[in-house]
Amino acid sequence: MKKYFVIAVLSMLSHSAFALCWDYKFTPAGTKSSNGYDYQESGAPTYNDAQSGQFSVVTYNVDGFPNCIGGNTKSDFKVLLSRLNTASYDIVLLQEVFSPDKHDFIKDEDRVEVMNYPYRSKHWRGGIISYGDGLLRLSKYPFEMGQRDDDDYSLASFESEEFSSCYGGLTDGNPDCLTEKGFTVAKMEINEGFEVHVYNTHMDAGRSDEDMEARRGQMQQLADFISAHSSDASIVIGGDFNMKWADHSQSDAHREIWDDFLAQTGIRLACQDLIDGDDTSIDNCSDDERANTDQIGYANHSDSHTLTLGDYHELSLFTDLSDHEPMYASFTWVKND
Repeated sequence: MKKYFVIAVLSMLSHSAFALCWDYKFTPAGTKSSNGYDYQESGAPTYNDAQSGQFSVVTYNVDGFPNCIGGNTKSDFKVLLSRLNTASYDIVLLQEVFSPDKHDFIKDEDRVEVMNYPYRSKHWRGGIISYGDGLLRLSKYPFEMGQRDDDDYSLASFESEEFSSCYGGLTDGNPDCLTEKGFTVAKMEINEGFEVHVYNTHMDAGRSDEDMEARRGQMQQLADFISAHSSDASIVIGGDFNMKWADHSQSDAHREIWDDFLAQTGIRLACQDLIDGDDTSIDNCSDDERANTDQIGYANHSDSHTLTLGDYHELSLFTDLSDHEPMYASFTWVKND
């Protein structure tokens, strides 16, 4: 007990919040279930011979550290989940689910109903002195958690990978190396014969040169994985990239990193589809979109189906429940002749 208390106090001192964390303990290492259905259990969607369809994707950094070290309150988090549950989006990509009690709220089927989100990823809860990856997804579409293998990267169903670079420890304002930030990817079955590789990520925070170089390495690691495993797939990616290319001291470097990443992967950011005119480079996205740390992108590498962005905007329904606002995208898909 003393050990956990000392660790919590040290971690508290590395954050901007100074309230004592009396009731918080770091969890043992382990992957925890999020109370979704097993693959293709009774809640699976009924597939048909449809030639087209649509689905929605939300990415949301839920500010899920314990409140005593800077995260949102339990009451705000409960309201957040209630609104997610009521809205019932098709795919929800969450970042910063770092607090065990907040993860337990997600597992509570009275708060997040299985009928609304029948499939949920397992959640890496961290080690004895780390917060875990904070990445979790809720979905109406199945993906095979039972075949998860984090070592061979065969991408049979669901994979997670920790970034090899990070910056920031106990004495830094952004202690990224106390988390296992990285990315997850799942083959999500939108319809029979149509899978989308859906990525969820959260990258290094902070404004130092070391933070920026950590993000550069993380974006390259993500690009290498996508190129190796999703080069012939339909792709959707969402997350907290911490990579603003406006209103930031490192905007120019971030723009360069984004350009390299998009060129390597063939991904297009959703904001590019909202640009008027022929020049759809990311620098012509709106000021708010360029200054947003949260982004959604997509790619059409599949020969069998084509994705088209339908809508993209910030969801005002969740204002002030987190230090981020969720981003919403809708996609239509068509089976190619």
